[in-house]
Amino acid sequence: MMHAITALILTATLSTHSLGAQMTPQADRDMQEVSSYRLSMDTVRKVDVAMRAMFEEMAKDPRWQASIKLETELKALNAKEERTEADDRRIEELEMEKEKLRAENPFNLGSANSLSEMEAQIQKITPMENALRTAGLTAREYSKFMLAMLQAGMAAGMKKSGLIKELPKDFPVENVKFMEDHEAELTALQRQWQELGKPKGH
Repeated sequence: MMHAITALILTATLSTHSLGAQMTPQADRDMQEVSSYRLSMDTVRKVDVAMRAMFEEMAKDPRWQASIKLETELKALNAKEERTEADDRRIEELEMEKEKLRAENPFNLGSANSLSEMEAQIQKITPMENALRTAGLTAREYSKFMLAMLQAGMAAGMKKSGLIKELPKDFPVENVKFMEDHEAELTALQRQWQELGKPKGH
C-alpha cells in the first residue's frame, strides 16, 4: 500500500521527532495513531485470511482477468529481442489500455491522505470490506496494521543495514522488535501474498 499516507507517516515518524519539523494537525494525529498501534501475530493471521479472500474475489473480476491477459501479452512483446513497428504500436496500445484498467480497478485505493480517507475508501470496496469482516478486522485496523508494519519494517531494515543506529524518540520500538523477531515468517507471508496476485502458471 504505497501511497501518499505511507510516505507521510514514514517521513513524519522517522524525521519529525528528531528534526522538529512542522506537521499538519491531521498528519500528526495519523502519525500518533499508527505509532501507538501494536503489531501481533494474531492480527497477522487475520490479515492473511483477509488477503487470501480478497485475491479470490479479484480473480473473479473480469477487469482483473483482462489486466492479467494484458500483462502477459506485454511481457511477451517486451521480451522480444527484435521488435517490429507493429509490436511497438501494440505495446503503446496495451500501455494505454493498462492505464484505463488501472483507473477502473475496483480494488484501487487511490491516494488517501489520512487514515480516515483510507478507511472510507476501503469501506467503498465491497469485496475488500467483506474479506476484512470475514477475517474479523475493521477497515481502520487493517489500514493501521499495514502502515505500522511498513513503518516498523522500514526502520528495522535501516537499523539492520546500519543506516540508523538509534530509533527516534517516541518511535514504536515494540513494533520494530516484532518485525525483527518474526522476520522470516513475515517475509514468507509477503511473498505468498505477492504470488496470490499473479496469474496461475506464470
